[in-house]
Amino acid sequence: MSMRTSFPLFVSAGLLIAVSLVPRTSAAGAREECVESHGRAQDLRERGQLARARQTFLTCAQSSCPTVVQQDCARFSEELAQLVPTVTFGARDANAADLPTTTVYVDDALVATRLDDGRTYELDPGKHVIRYVHDGKETSLKVVLNQGERGRLLVATFLDRSAPPKREAAPADTAEAATSNEARRPLFPLVVAGIGAAAAITGGALFAVGSSSVPDACSMSTKECATAPNDPAIGKAESGVRLANTGLAVGIGGAVTLLGGLVWYLVQPASTPDSRRARIGGPLFTF
Repeated sequence: MSMRTSFPLFVSAGLLIAVSLVPRTSAAGAREECVESHGRAQDLRERGQLARARQTFLTCAQSSCPTVVQQDCARFSEELAQLVPTVTFGARDANAADLPTTTVYVDDALVATRLDDGRTYELDPGKHVIRYVHDGKETSLKVVLNQGERGRLLVATFLDRSAPPKREAAPADTAEAATSNEARRPLFPLVVAGIGAAAAITGGALFAVGSSSVPDACSMSTKECATAPNDPAIGKAESGVRLANTGLAVGIGGAVTLLGGLVWYLVQPASTPDSRRARIGGPLFTF
């Protein structure tokens, strides 16, 4: 009788001991994991890997961790949340159209396979190489993120490699092209006016020399000399009068030519080189 009653009691005691040991062993393992995560997160923070440190602090901030560790990890996680930089990725084509089916790698680690969810990502501060892959094409960005930088947009542009690059005119080329194609009057009338001005100056000089060579005893207005008929002064007077008359004629002709050239230049319409080529049907000759 005593043997039949002692076996069930022994089995019940063993189950109670096993049940009591299981939660204690699990709780001890959880506590060790919490403490280990706390220490690992601090190491990551010291190495500047703030994003991974914050995620590790979140694991030891769970309610299953001891209260002291839990509170410490939660506080550190909140502090790092203000320091960890956050970014948003974008990709566009040459026409500024979005390319949502783009894969993004950060320092060769896959981060995103699509860009149509508008998500933000936490990255460690410092230098990073962002590689975008779309439809077999790749492009990269090199960025430097600062602590506390929030919501930075990193956009890559995929250009059409098959299309020839569009050459942008340099400022000097643009200015030269605009100057060469602006409407202008032909310069030939100014050349004519210049010849007239030179003739007018020459005529004036001849008139002055001729007038000064006439002796004082002779008068150009009356064309008479108060000397004897055979006085050499008469010959000098006649030579001076002829020179003065020549200079007067040349000067008047030059003045008329000067005035005519200026009027000709001002009254003619301005035109571009292209229109002048079309009008004469051949190469343009300018003066």
